[in-house]
Amino acid sequence: MAAIFSGFAFSMAQNPANWEQKLTFYGIDFSMTKVVGASETPEEFLEAFSGINSLLLSEPEKYVHPLATRLKTDIDAVDIDPVLAVIKEIDPEEIKINKSADLLSEDDLKYAVMGLDLKPGNGIGLLVVCSELDKGSDYGTFYYVMFDQKDMSILDSWASKGKSGGIGLRNYWARSFYRTIAEINPSRFYQAKKKVKDGLNKGVEAVKSGFEKKDKE
Repeated sequence: MAAIFSGFAFSMAQNPANWEQKLTFYGIDFSMTKVVGASETPEEFLEAFSGINSLLLSEPEKYVHPLATRLKTDIDAVDIDPVLAVIKEIDPEEIKINKSADLLSEDDLKYAVMGLDLKPGNGIGLLVVCSELDKGSDYGTFYYVMFDQKDMSILDSWASKGKSGGIGLRNYWARSFYRTIAEINPSRFYQAKKKVKDGLNKGVEAVKSGFEKKDKE
């Protein structure tokens, strides 16, 4: 199910040369999420994962509009069906662990993007991949991944941590994603567009080094 948030698609049709301006948000992928220190059951988390994605459609003014503002672009559409399908395939036995989760690798993020059931298209796709929900620290870790919808190649990515809060399991961890939005560098969408235009798709080599730098500060 897709929700259209602006008339941007119409202007795209009038000016096909600007196809790389199009941005589709594919929601939050929890297939690689590890939950640390929480008392709730894996089944409760699976329900929360789907519920968090549903908030992107039911409360766009809280989640989608601020995201578009930080990226300084229109989000042409939100389509959460692909991630909902992925969430249904998660093994409940793999969700909860008793140690801090490992950082995601470049291959992990490529796998997440390729795991979406998408047909090749134009424009840029944005997928958020959640790697960890740590109840001990009350922080969630999310990777923002921009990819070329033509060949699914990664254009740019960055990792961010957000503090959780709120009533109910869904809202508690939705808050951690929400708080990562304010950390977005507004030039990210511009950089991704430039890589599409210039053919400079360099992938996600800086993800781990970015976290290592943040941990030292």
